[in-house]
Amino acid sequence: MLKLLVAFALFLLSAPFLCAQSIEVATFAGQRGPAAKVAASNPDQAFYTDQESKTYFIDFENLSVNLSDIVVKNAQGKVVFKDEVASLPVNTIYELDLSRMSSGEYEIELHSYTGVIRKRVTLP
Repeated sequence: MLKLLVAFALFLLSAPFLCAQSIEVATFAGQRGPAAKVAASNPDQAFYTDQESKTYFIDFENLSVNLSDIVVKNAQGKVVFKDEVASLPVNTIYELDLSRMSSGEYEIELHSYTGVIRKRVTLP
């Protein structure tokens, strides 16, 4: 809980320096109904980054779906990080610290019960 409060405070203090980045939205094949809400919402506003510390902030309130898991995969598609987030409140700002990851390409996946939101990132 303290980590979330610190992340939120950091977000509020550094908001002018954070930049939203574009993401790719995907749903499961043949999915209709609630999955369409993922594409209809503005997931670009859910991601904020602090490039210097390789930290990504994910604002659950800017997503129109409830998340079940956050997964990070390396360029080869291997899962290098996974966190179950279903029990977190819908107003959470999740801090994803990638500073321990080596340089390269990664994909952040936000899994909901009806689809997946993907964001590709490059770590220097």
